[in-house]
Amino acid sequence: MRGCLHRKMHSLTMSFANSTIIKDHLLVDIDRLVRLNLDSWTGRILLMEEAKKITFELTMKQLLSIDPCEWTEKLRKIYMRVIEGFFCIPSPIFSITYRRAIKSRKRVAEALSLVVRERRKESEKGLKKNDMLAALFDSNGCGGGDGGGAGFTDDEIVDFLVSLLVAGYDTTSTTMTLAVKFITDTPLALAQLKDEHDEIRARKAASASLEWVDYKSMPFTQCVINETLRVSNIISGVFRRAMKDVDIKGYTIPRGSKVFTSLRAVHLSQDNFKDARVFDPWRWEKTSDPTKFHAIWGRAKEMSGL
Repeated sequence: MRGCLHRKMHSLTMSFANSTIIKDHLLVDIDRLVRLNLDSWTGRILLMEEAKKITFELTMKQLLSIDPCEWTEKLRKIYMRVIEGFFCIPSPIFSITYRRAIKSRKRVAEALSLVVRERRKESEKGLKKNDMLAALFDSNGCGGGDGGGAGFTDDEIVDFLVSLLVAGYDTTSTTMTLAVKFITDTPLALAQLKDEHDEIRARKAASASLEWVDYKSMPFTQCVINETLRVSNIISGVFRRAMKDVDIKGYTIPRGSKVFTSLRAVHLSQDNFKDARVFDPWRWEKTSDPTKFHAIWGRAKEMSGL
């Protein structure tokens, strides 16, 4: 995915990360899906697997407005085989796992294609939903010379939906699991986090869902989130291509060069954070330098001049 198509898709993704979308839709869905899964837990559970399930269900809801059901669970199990293919030898001849991942990716795409075709028919009849797929239907494609076209094809939309599933599934669920580990290993942080949440809960009815004002009343929770992202470094770095010659500290990066920006090197550097390898959420009560923290990829693009 390059050029105009990449820019358009990136713009659409960012538009779904704004505060209005989070306020009106995402928080409500998170609250409902987490409650639904918590109520289904009996006895001992595998946290990582449950986090993956919640993440997948939430993603399907945001992308396609599909609630958890037998179809989504079946799709998730097929999709997990796609993820397994990322961690094996990329050869269909020597790797059964890779060969199975390729076949599973095709099955996922076929399942999503059916949804896209059905939703397009509904859209043409005037039936609209507030999700990523609806935004893709409404957006111009890249057919015109100025970057505007007649709209994205079904194949382009399906490919993008699969890419979004890949981008958020493993990273989000792993971060959620590590957050639980870190606060469990840090009793003082767990106690303060619980106090913050109990204070909010005391103001609400037992069945009342999480609201925007509640989210904005969680300063220590945000500290825990930031510190989890900093220490865990789920995304170790990002690749970028220099679009022009870039001079950095006496070195010249030639135009066209590929550069790997290491977020891990920034987050775990003693020059940037005291006791950098220690989980310390309280550091964020006084630290806010955006050049030293990149939650996923942050300002790495600007920092590297790419």
